[in-house]
Amino acid sequence: MKRALLITSLLVGAAGLVFVQTTSTPVPNPAALMPSGALLYLESPDFARLLRDWDESKVKSDWLDSDNYAAFSRSVLFTKLGEVYGQYGEAAGFAPGLPGVREIAGSDSALALYGIRDVEFLYISRVGEADLMKSQLWAVRDKFEQRQAAGVTFYLRTDPASKRTAAFAFAKGLLLLATRDDLVAQSLELLAGGTNPSVASDRWYRDASAAAPNPGELRLVMNLEALVRSDYFRSYWVQRNASAVRRYWAGVADVRRSSSEITESRVFLSRETAASPVPVGALISMVPPEAGTYRASAVNDLSEAAAILVQKLIGPRVQRSRDPRYAPMAISADNRAGSEGDLETRIDEQPLPADAGVSDSEAAIRDMLQKGRARSSLLVQASSPPVGSFVPLGSVIVLTGDADWDRDSVRSALASAAGKLWTTSQLGAAWVGGTAGNNAVERLDGLGALMFAARGRLLFIGNDARLLGAVLDRAANAPGASTFTYAAGVRHRLEQANFERVMRALDFGSPANGPTFFSGNIGSLSRVLLPIDEVKFTEEDRGVSTAQTVVYRLVQ
Repeated sequence: MKRALLITSLLVGAAGLVFVQTTSTPVPNPAALMPSGALLYLESPDFARLLRDWDESKVKSDWLDSDNYAAFSRSVLFTKLGEVYGQYGEAAGFAPGLPGVREIAGSDSALALYGIRDVEFLYISRVGEADLMKSQLWAVRDKFEQRQAAGVTFYLRTDPASKRTAAFAFAKGLLLLATRDDLVAQSLELLAGGTNPSVASDRWYRDASAAAPNPGELRLVMNLEALVRSDYFRSYWVQRNASAVRRYWAGVADVRRSSSEITESRVFLSRETAASPVPVGALISMVPPEAGTYRASAVNDLSEAAAILVQKLIGPRVQRSRDPRYAPMAISADNRAGSEGDLETRIDEQPLPADAGVSDSEAAIRDMLQKGRARSSLLVQASSPPVGSFVPLGSVIVLTGDADWDRDSVRSALASAAGKLWTTSQLGAAWVGGTAGNNAVERLDGLGALMFAARGRLLFIGNDARLLGAVLDRAANAPGASTFTYAAGVRHRLEQANFERVMRALDFGSPANGPTFFSGNIGSLSRVLLPIDEVKFTEEDRGVSTAQTVVYRLVQ
């Protein structure tokens, strides 16, 4: 959804910068008409239908009325995009909204992005002549100066204040719209049979398209090698995962829709062949229907896996935040007593280490994982009905090893890890027998409940008997076979009510300007997405490429 919204914003920014009339001439591959050097290439066989469906959707109207959109509209990114949009509107002679974009949105359409900072693009589309004659830009065409390229007239207008340019042309039934006149000129030369390099001849586009030969309703092809070199991409890409993107040099994503789900299929081409992947298909089959979220992956870093187990099942890591605008104070023997503003620190006792207890607990778990030669893990979580002001969150972690897990070693490691964070008075006297559903487990009671069961190469650890029993019941069945190397999911409809309750509890007071962050901003986004029942993500590492699939299952 986020990617769809960003794509729509780009095209709205393009809104009336170009127009054309059409004929019955067969439409060539738009990628072959785009000059080489693009960062992104977006295409659709029926762009007008996609815009119509979005414009008339309840999700769009709900989002525009949401607190989340209100907060987004005050963001730096939104402000910068609005500024660029206004400048291009001045260059075109008008600033149309989404209805104006629909006037010049045709069937076979494509957009190539050449610059992030100035939103430089070329848009090509087949548009009905009757629709073109009614468009806003057609009404102001006399304000543009005329130029020639490949024997075809095209139109150009530059805003003297911002120096932004709007250029458009019509040839062979195609509308060409761009924010640079040279892009229109080069595209016209390619349309006339020129042999200059095009996006279709670029290796990133050619190889990525070949890896996914069946385009969807919307296709995005990515020149990732060029994208990660851009400072603007690294600054404004909301995921902030440039290091992960850098593993790949090209990629393609296709979106397909049905009455029951929206599917996004991606293929990323790797820079180098990855190590032998660890399949997690058997773990996915253990996720019970009552699970709210789950994640299955290989155990590549024992320290990271140990930290997650301690955080989810034994005790959360202490979070210490500081204002990133200021350097930390130097620590010396002269200032150990603190200051007049630090009234919670005792001066008659030796201060504890910053990570007292947590690091020792993680070390004990890490040793357990190393002895069991852990290969993959599954984290399953589910919220329970509220208890007073609290929403209990149960967690279960399943670990696979290269050999059978040793019960005595596991019992000792878990007791040691819990003992670092749960004091002696808070711990039960010893591990006792227990049950999770109809399954026998060993149990240790302290600040919470800690249970485990070892079944050959599978180790089950949890803090919620109901959820652990559900996972154990499914583990008794034959595991599903798959080549997935990563999988995750969230059952949005199932968890939405408890999610909202937690968001309301996290808010403290009402901000002077704008909605509350958690219940207002984030909570309203969850309400906008209520038509989504569940999101499932799977990944398959194929060595030279990585295939990903995201399925948005809709409420029926």
